Amino acid sequence: MAIDTYRVSGPAKGLLDFCDAARGRVQPLVVAFQRGPRVPTELALECERRRIPMARVWERCRYDPSMPGRAARVAEAFAPDLVQTHGYKADLVGWRLRRRLRVPWVGWSHGRTDEGPLTRLYHRLGDFVLRRADRVVAVSAARRAALVRLGCSPAKLTTIHNAVAAPDAGPVDVAAVRRELGVAAGGPLIAVVGRLSPEKGQVHFVDAMAAVAHARPDVQAVIVGDGQDEAALRAWVAARGLAAAVRFVGYRRDLDRIYRAIDLLVLPSLSEGLPNVVLEAMAHARAVVATRVGGVPEAVDDGVTGVLVPPADASALAGAIVGVLANPAACAAMGGAGRARIERDFSVRARADRIVALYAALLRPRPGGISAGPGLGTRPVTVR
Repeated sequence: MAIDTYRVSGPAKGLLDFCDAARGRVQPLVVAFQRGPRVPTELALECERRRIPMARVWERCRYDPSMPGRAARVAEAFAPDLVQTHGYKADLVGWRLRRRLRVPWVGWSHGRTDEGPLTRLYHRLGDFVLRRADRVVAVSAARRAALVRLGCSPAKLTTIHNAVAAPDAGPVDVAAVRRELGVAAGGPLIAVVGRLSPEKGQVHFVDAMAAVAHARPDVQAVIVGDGQDEAALRAWVAARGLAAAVRFVGYRRDLDRIYRAIDLLVLPSLSEGLPNVVLEAMAHARAVVATRVGGVPEAVDDGVTGVLVPPADASALAGAIVGVLANPAACAAMGGAGRARIERDFSVRARADRIVALYAALLRPRPGGISAGPGLGTRPVTVR
């Protein structure tokens, strides 16, 4: 299972949750790419905590042309029955391994980031390579449709939604969390969670907050995350006179605590696959105001679990935020409906069953190997 991240990002969290839910049915090896200091990453530490085997492939630079060869050698030593990849860099490895090891390759499509021209070029390369996979998993019906438009054969495509584990029900000192975040006691608190990058649309949220702060001076907001747009966003918050209303709290690993401390999650994205932050907020019984992009409408029922607005429309975003917060009982009801939706349609166990069934459909009997069917044969499938 190859993935290019140091952190427990949304795709990485889904991968690790699957490994936990499929124990005994799948024997995984998580392969991640790393450069720079040889210190444990957040992903490596989480794999260790969960007792999920992991191998790191070292890169000389961000776009190291020799990396796929080193990754292939790691895979050959593991002797996988199947290769699974997440992201354009991992897809290059999957393409090579499919031909070299003659095993099925499943590529996942989560959506795109926008970190500059070079990243956009690699995404286009990744789209070309991904079409060579035996199966391509889209995390939403909207993402599947986008892949078809990019030339991926519909026969290769399957849709498996993201899923989130049930949150810890233990007590949380909400007042203490708000103090940590630098937020005053009392008044509604909203959060925007995600990488600070153009496609996430935080600039439109800042514009919306100018109207929200005028209508509801008691509303405060935290922007959770870091990324390339942080300096520009901080400057824009200051220019709009919102320094007292909008706080940047950086990348946080304790999102479960933060979800418990907020009243509303806002997702202002311009594009998405199926954002985990929306599912996580719903699992914590929090209402959601989000843009109608990608797979978001497949999770958020407009008017039931939250409110959907057009992307890049600060006025509509502000109106939805003010409208939801104006009726605390309705806001709480949306949160409760969201939690019920997660429990019904986005469980980690059900997602794991679908993935294992996909593996079974791809694998064929091999002498001394495994066979498709219940339990996937006499031993767990080895997946890299």
